[in-house]
Amino acid sequence: MFKTYNFILSFYVIVFSVSCGALNPTGSMQYEPSRLPMGPLTIGTWLPAGMNEFRFTESDQELLAGLGLNSIQWLQRFIDENGTAEEQLLSFASRQGWNMPVYFEPPGWTNYDKLHNWALRGEFVNHDSLRMLVQDLHRKWKDQSAFSGYLIGHEDYHENYYSSLSSVVRVIDEVDPTYPAYTVGRFQDYQKNRLFLVSFFESAGEHNVFQHEHYVFRGSFPTEGKKFQKRIDELVSGYDQVSRGIAGRSGRWHAIIQVQSEERNGRVYYRKPSPAEIRMQVGLALSRGATGIIYFLYSSGVEELFDTEGVVDETRVYEGIVDKQRMPTESYFAIKQINQELVELDMELVNFHFHGALSSRNLLDNQFILSIMGIAEVGLFGDQENVTHLLIVNRWSHKPQKILLQLRVKGDAGQPIATPRAVEVRLAPGGFTLLAL
Repeated sequence: MFKTYNFILSFYVIVFSVSCGALNPTGSMQYEPSRLPMGPLTIGTWLPAGMNEFRFTESDQELLAGLGLNSIQWLQRFIDENGTAEEQLLSFASRQGWNMPVYFEPPGWTNYDKLHNWALRGEFVNHDSLRMLVQDLHRKWKDQSAFSGYLIGHEDYHENYYSSLSSVVRVIDEVDPTYPAYTVGRFQDYQKNRLFLVSFFESAGEHNVFQHEHYVFRGSFPTEGKKFQKRIDELVSGYDQVSRGIAGRSGRWHAIIQVQSEERNGRVYYRKPSPAEIRMQVGLALSRGATGIIYFLYSSGVEELFDTEGVVDETRVYEGIVDKQRMPTESYFAIKQINQELVELDMELVNFHFHGALSSRNLLDNQFILSIMGIAEVGLFGDQENVTHLLIVNRWSHKPQKILLQLRVKGDAGQPIATPRAVEVRLAPGGFTLLAL
């Protein structure tokens, strides 16, 4: 028996038997299943655009509350008459019942200094100093219910930093094992990225979180066709590498989803993804076992980067989920709808284990799927031992697509039935659906 969950823009599913022989698989690819528990899904957004402003009005709070989030993140340091940005945001997140990881920025550092300097500055690698810092942060934030961990890395790609990163992870685990460490970066950019994973997940790895960022929608990015699919291949490849790397380490990973446009010195560097492209990114990440969806970014604004002499070297103009006037964009309503669906989906995923993933363009010779007709990605989920559900994602964001899967079916005795079972799934542009076997 097959069952589909229709809350993810799946139009309908048709199940029927076929008597003909199986279609030829499209290829072969080894994928080591991780069988990692999913747990509750984190749904969040990065807030800032621009280094020198912090606007967090009642309107912003209402708009954020309306998005259906359970997490927020903040990067820069800022202080006004209401306190630090972090204090204000943690207080808001606590009232909402959300979570938020915190940063450490010593007094006197510039707005560009982030907590990743824990791993870069030698004075903080000393275990006694680190221990005192973690203790101080824990005492400062422990009464805020939103406090959810320590962000200790941000695009620290050079392998020289890994030993320091490992030191920070170990000390956090010693002092405050309740809360995870977070780090952010594009996995493919880490030198010897396997060594990076060993350093970050060396201790307390079962609850540490790696947030993978990969923005593929550049200014020249097409909306369909072979070039579009090639770039989506790059995105999926990154998700694959992260999920495979974490397999066996009992860690977690979040996907940072591109929703922004960005101009650099007047030229379009990133174009804004369409609602269907946003939805597709979410589905692709979930199909690779992501336990968090983090949208970048909420606000719109201007960021100025300075050279060593203090002269503006580059001006970046962002448009996020809300515009410069703090009015919702098309992305806002699309993300709100996606998040409503994710809350329903999470009621299923929370109890699942991630077993691996398949692609219609490179299909594993496996015990579940004989063939896939259509351009799709499939995530495998179930209990600790068995795959019981498939998450199917439409790789076309420009139009609906019919996906035909031929599935191996087992009888009551657990033996394969000779006649395969065919399942037809029709998905909206960029849509995804959960299919129960």
